[in-house]
Order: sequence, then structure tokens, then C-alpha cells
Amino acid sequence: MNQSQDIMFNIYNPVITYEHRAAYDMIVSQLQEIFPICNQGKCKALEVTDDPQKQKQINDLMEKVEFFSDSLINITKVFFDQLYRAKETSSQSISKSMAKIKIDMMERSLLERTCDVRWWALEKAFWQCITLSNAAQSNASKTSSASNGKSVTDTNYQKAIDLACSRLEDIRSSYTLYRDLVIVNLKGIVVANSNSERKHLSLGLNVSDELWFQKALETKDGTAYHVQDIAHSKLEEQSSLIYATAIRAEGDEHGEVIGVMGVLFDFQGECQMVLNDYLPKGPTGDILDGWFSFFTNSEGRVICSSDHHFIPFGATPELSRSHRYLIKPGESHVSTSIFFGNRSLLVSYHTSGFNEYEGLGWTSHLVLPITAIFERGSDHKVFGITPKELMSSSLIPAQNRQTYQEIQRNKGDIQIISINGIVLATDLGKAGKSFMPIFDQITETGSSTTGKMELLLSEMSSDMLQQNLQALTNLSQQAIELIDRNLFERAADVRWWSTDHVLWESLQGTGKKNMEAINKRLQIINASYTMYRDLVVADANGRIVANSKAENRDKLEGQSVSDQYWFRQGMQMSKLVQFAAQDVCDSDLENENTSLIYCSAILENGQRSGKPVGVLGILFDWENQAQPILAGCLPHINNEVVRGGAAFYVNRDRVVIATTDERHFPINKVVNIPPENINLKDGESASGIFSTNDRKYIIGSSGSHGYREYKGLGWTAHVVRAID
Repeated sequence: MNQSQDIMFNIYNPVITYEHRAAYDMIVSQLQEIFPICNQGKCKALEVTDDPQKQKQINDLMEKVEFFSDSLINITKVFFDQLYRAKETSSQSISKSMAKIKIDMMERSLLERTCDVRWWALEKAFWQCITLSNAAQSNASKTSSASNGKSVTDTNYQKAIDLACSRLEDIRSSYTLYRDLVIVNLKGIVVANSNSERKHLSLGLNVSDELWFQKALETKDGTAYHVQDIAHSKLEEQSSLIYATAIRAEGDEHGEVIGVMGVLFDFQGECQMVLNDYLPKGPTGDILDGWFSFFTNSEGRVICSSDHHFIPFGATPELSRSHRYLIKPGESHVSTSIFFGNRSLLVSYHTSGFNEYEGLGWTSHLVLPITAIFERGSDHKVFGITPKELMSSSLIPAQNRQTYQEIQRNKGDIQIISINGIVLATDLGKAGKSFMPIFDQITETGSSTTGKMELLLSEMSSDMLQQNLQALTNLSQQAIELIDRNLFERAADVRWWSTDHVLWESLQGTGKKNMEAINKRLQIINASYTMYRDLVVADANGRIVANSKAENRDKLEGQSVSDQYWFRQGMQMSKLVQFAAQDVCDSDLENENTSLIYCSAILENGQRSGKPVGVLGILFDWENQAQPILAGCLPHINNEVVRGGAAFYVNRDRVVIATTDERHFPINKVVNIPPENINLKDGESASGIFSTNDRKYIIGSSGSHGYREYKGLGWTAHVVRAID
């Protein structure tokens, strides 16, 4: 071992536990008792024999004993240093991953908002309402009649307002993470909104001076949008996060700007759920003292936190410049500092956006007390692996394994020296009898100290195991939550799109022109929502009449899907709120590619309840969407994926439906993992050790519990790490 390495160990460091300090003192004091016996290579008994050769043998043995005793003291210092460094490094890595998880979840959600607002702005009911509103405003101006958006009495206009409000309410009932949606005319007057409880406050409100409205008017076409970062708005009492885009004439993406649509995202509710996840909680469910999680905006101000008392909205937390001024995508910083009186680990991770969505410059922060890093593990379960196996596994850093091996060598060396000493004492006869207890003491001390160190190593290996199991469990929770949130959006999409006027009007009409109108409509949707490979419409007889991807049209047009699960489910629906999902499977709609199909009925006359005239099926790009999620949930050390790490989803039939490791956990195969990791209740998690494919793994698993009104498909997510 290189004894010149930088040892930071300080027994008086307050993070050192009492038990470890006592163990260190015991080991060092026992070893130091040997030094007077050795007497710098001269036996305590001094001249044991007149034979110079034998006396030299004794002195040589004493020198070796002294050397190895001194070596063990140094190894003890190295060991404790490594023990605490390993815990610190592991905690930093896990905490950094947690901070990243939180900001990634929010960015993925905000990407969906950019898709939503751009598509909804094309809705017929909205541009018709705006057209009539602008006309009414113009007429009022010509007649010099005062108008604030409430005085218009035209019957057609009132019907248009009612219809627009009704359609906005339908959106909000499907997409429950919005607090309100508003339609605004060119004068900046709110003419329709989704929240019936706020209708008397919103309708007629002038928002022409608000930035989101002004910027939306400037958007170049239907593909552009503006997001107003969290700020005050007249639309509600609390601070708002508003996504907005222009409403264009006739719903044409390139048409004349005639108004604005704004959607008010419930960011406080979403952020609160994300921030509170993965933080340790006490018996009452409260987050443990000293643990904090919060987001700051591009100006360094708090926009949401897990503790509003200590870290209130709008505050500028006392963080160093290295934490406050992270600007590069994915940039992070880790440090220790005093936070609210506690010495704490601070981790900050700057947004990297998601896909084409660049993000709002938010940063995720995580704070945990230093004492939490170094406290002794309380859960030392037996998972069918010995401490010796753990100490030689990949879970333990290489330098710690080296120290373990060095201790074992020194233990063996001391035993050999003692045996040689006893043999020599025996050879000396009477003179050697008085010398025998010295080697007995040396043997006992060596065994005692190395035994104590092995117990500490066992503790360390158990703590490292528990730490890694918790990290994998957190990652599996992230994987299942991200896919649940993603599929919640799909459920919302299909329910809303199925009510589009072009779909039901065309299905109730006849002729090729009507089908071309549906094709065009589906194409526009798919252009905004790139997570779909295709969107198809089947008539009431189960015949495909339209789809979004022109390259698939010749193959799909006229194809019967009457025997397919998703179509049969759709035709049994009679309400707007209903949807169904055909679990991941090979589909002939996509040349036998793996599909996840969501469906909803297209109801007669676009009513909220009624008779189906067809079914909308949306083909989620499962592989390309699931793969990045799983890849982002792999265990990392020093920003690199650990060797033997893998993540995969399993359906309710125990079949792998997506994986990062096709070799060891192949798709469409029943996975060989313990039943307790598969048979999970909604939202339940489990961890442990298992063997498969001649490898031993640790595993963290989590079951789906859905998201909001989406109940999930009974899937489980698993993250593993090979330990051999």
C-alpha cells in the first residue's frame, strides 16, 4: 500500500461516530502496547540467549512485529479515511442523481405544455369565437359604444362564447394539471375561459399589458409559442406559469393572427409533488429535519420548495456563487456549507431541457445534513451474500478493496511471525519459556485488532450495500413515475383529439374529401406531438379511413382493425372521459414494430356523451420514448454509467417490454427476478440481491401507481447493477 497517499482522517472530526472513534482508539492503543515489547528490535528480555545467531533471530522477529504493528496503525488511519470518503462520495453521487431527477421530471412535463398550447390554438370553436369577438369590438368602436367584452349581446357571439368555454372546460377535465385556459381577443380582452369558478373574474379582463399576451401576438406561425416564466398575472391571485401562442384565422397555422390562447399550468402542485419525492420521512410522514429540496429560476429566486417556512417563494437563498450561477445545460455543483445552522451537503443541478424544449433556466437544489451521510446504517439485512463477498465486489471502491486485502496480509504476516517466535522460544528451552508469553500477546493483539477492523469493514460493506440498494430503488421509482406521467399525457391527448370537429364531421359525412380533411388534421397534430409514430381513424365498421403519416397511407387505408383490442374497446365507449390502452405488443399497423396504442371513441356530433361513429387510435413511439427514460435512470459513478448496470420495464405478464441491456434482459422474454420484485402493489418498491445468467445483481424495483386520473397498466420498473 502507498502510505504516502493524502489521508484526511481526523478522529476528532464531529462527523465521526462515537462507536467508530472508540474502535479507532482501541485498535491503536492495543497496537501501541506492542512497541515497548519490541523495544526497537531489541527484545524486552534483552539478552535471552548467549547464542548471537539465535539472539539476532529474536531481534529480527521483533523488528518485523514492530514494523507490522506500525503498518497496521497506518492502515487503520487509511481505512477510516476511506470509510468516510466512500460514504461521502456515494452520497454525493446519489444526491446529484436525485437533484437531476427532479428537474428532469419538470422539464419533461413542461415540454408537453408547449405541444398542448400550439395544438389547442387551432381549435375551431376558439377561432370562431375570436373572429366574432373582434368583429363585435370593431362594430362597437364604429358606433362609439363602450365595450369591455361583456356588453356584446349578439346571439351568435354569445353562443360562440358558450361553446368556447365548454370546449376549454373539456380540455381542463382531460388535462387536470392546468388551473385555467383563456382565449383573448386582439384588444387583450378575455372572451372565454375554462374554470367556471373564475368565469365572473376572468371574462372581460384586459390583459393587453401582460408579456405573455404581447409575445404570443408576435409568434411567426402555429409552430411557435411563448412561455412567461413564473410571475404575477391578473388572471389569478397566485403567481402563474403561462404558455401562450397566437390564434390564427380559420385555424390555419400560417394564417393571420386574430387572438391569443394562454394556458395556466399548475406548476406549484406539480413542483410540490416532485420536490417531496425521495426525501426521507419520519413516522408521521413529515420530511426529516435538515433535508430540503427546492427550485430556483434564472434569477436565483425560489419558485417552489419542500419547506415554505425556511425557504419561501421568491426568496434568494444564501448559496455560494458556484450554486447560484449555473448556466450551462446540465451543469452541476456539490459542496459542503452551513445551511440553517447545520453543516450540510449542497447539490445543485441546472436544467438541460428535454428534446427540443430548452427549458426556463431553472436549477434544482438538494440539501441534506452531513450527519445523515455518515450515520451508521440501521438496516443490515442478510441478502445471501457474505461480507467477504461484498468486500471483493464492484460495490466497494477499488481503494477500499485494496485496504481490505492489505489488512488480510498483515494479519497473516503477524500470525506467521508469532508462530516462528513460538518455534524459536521452544528451541531455546528454559530460556525461551519466559519469552513465550510475548508472542502469545502479539498473536492475541494482532487477531483482536484485525478482527475489529474486519467487523468495521463488514459494517462498511453493509452500509454501501444499503446505500446502493436505496439508490437503485430511487432510480426505479423515477423510471416508473416518468413513464406514468408520460402515459397520463397520452390518455389526455386521445380523449381530447377524439372530439375534434374535423373527425366527427368527416365521419358523419361521405366522400374522399372528408377523409382528406381528417388526414390533414391528423398530420397537423402529429407534427406538434412528435412522440407518436402515427395516428389512425377507423370508422364504425373497423375500417381505417385516415392516418397522419402519408408514407403509411397506402398500406393502412381500408385495412380492417375490427378484431383488434383497441378498436373493440373504443366502440364500447360512450363518454368523452373514456379511453383505453392496448399494452405494448407487435402491431401489423406498423410492420410488426412494437406499439403502445391508446384509443378513444369519436362520438356523434362531438358530444360529451353519445354514440361512437368511429375510433381514434394513437400509436405511441414506445421504443424511442421509453429508451431515453431508462437510459437516464441507469446508476452512475463520477458521471459514468456503472459497468453491469441495466434498467428495464416489465408488464403484468412478467415480460420485458423495454430494456437498456438486450443481452441480459431481452425484450419479449419473461424476466428471471425474485417474485417480491415483480409482485408489487401500486406504488410499492422492493430491493435485494438475485442471480441470473451466471451473474449476481443488486436490484431496485417499483410498481406503477399511475398519475392523477391515469391508473397505470400494472407495469414495474427495475434498475440493476452487477456486483461480481
